[in-house]
Amino acid sequence: MKNNKSITYTESALIAGTSRSVFSALLTAVLAATVVLAVSAQVTQSSNNPALHTLKPGDIVYADSGNAIDGGFVIKVDPATGQQTIISCGGYLQMPFDPLIDGDGQIIVSDSGRLVRINPDTGSQQVITDNSRGTLGLPYGIALDSAGQILAANLQSVVQVDPFTSQIRTVSSRGNFVYPLGIAVAANGELFVLNMAFPAQVVRVNPQNGLQKVISQGGFLNRPQAITISGADIYVTDVATPDGNFGVGRVIHIDAHTGAQAVVSEGNNLIGPVGIAVEANGQLIVGDPYTVNPQSPDLADGGYDGGIIRIDPGTGQQTLLARGEGSFVNPRGVAIVPGPAATH
Repeated sequence: MKNNKSITYTESALIAGTSRSVFSALLTAVLAATVVLAVSAQVTQSSNNPALHTLKPGDIVYADSGNAIDGGFVIKVDPATGQQTIISCGGYLQMPFDPLIDGDGQIIVSDSGRLVRINPDTGSQQVITDNSRGTLGLPYGIALDSAGQILAANLQSVVQVDPFTSQIRTVSSRGNFVYPLGIAVAANGELFVLNMAFPAQVVRVNPQNGLQKVISQGGFLNRPQAITISGADIYVTDVATPDGNFGVGRVIHIDAHTGAQAVVSEGNNLIGPVGIAVEANGQLIVGDPYTVNPQSPDLADGGYDGGIIRIDPGTGQQTLLARGEGSFVNPRGVAIVPGPAATH
């Protein structure tokens, strides 16, 4: 049983198409309904071959929202062969959105009002924090700062979470923020936040005092979903369709200094891209839950099996690395396992 393929862009349609008062009421209801879990709670998952799960530099890790029966998934993709390995599924993974790899090689993923840590060798899950420990809200995009603290955009503000104590503090809120959805950390520590405003914006945030400055808005930014940065190059996933729904996807480049926008790649495998990350060689990795599989058993319903796509930012050329299959056909956020010398 597959998840409703409209789930990803339905969430964004709610954000972009609902009045602030109505959305706030819905957000409050969702927060109130979020299951409160003890921070020390864990799910242990067995593995027939743990060696398959061991992460190596360059591996791609993505979150998949799965379905109502199996729950969500965290999956590894071999960047050379496209082979996929399920690292963890079900348990606390109900609607995973965005993964990252911490300094100890553990996977952290945002999911349904909580942050979950996953051991990539065993698949075991541990709740880092949830709304029982403070105002975590609904974390979507997440990133690590240079000190290894987790930063999360939760549709209301940017918060910082200590991965060891689970304490939460607000980094930046209000100001330009309407619905902050994604976050990326520059090498100098500055934060770049994807803000679902009207029009959509990329906002630079000073992590020390929370001051905000809009560096780019409107233009190609239609209904963006995720953001990443490499040097002064910001990349955003979005759609080109006039109604902001899936159909024709695009990846946008934004200059972090000038805010100038350009389309990197559009259409083809990009139908409604969500997650995005940059490989060590500068290539882009995109998760798209709507990529069409011409051989899909559900072709009559569109064949939206989803895919993991590599894009050359210089030429826009796309290479489909892996397709969704079985219960995991909704790839969302993606992360690249860093090399030993990489910093966060």
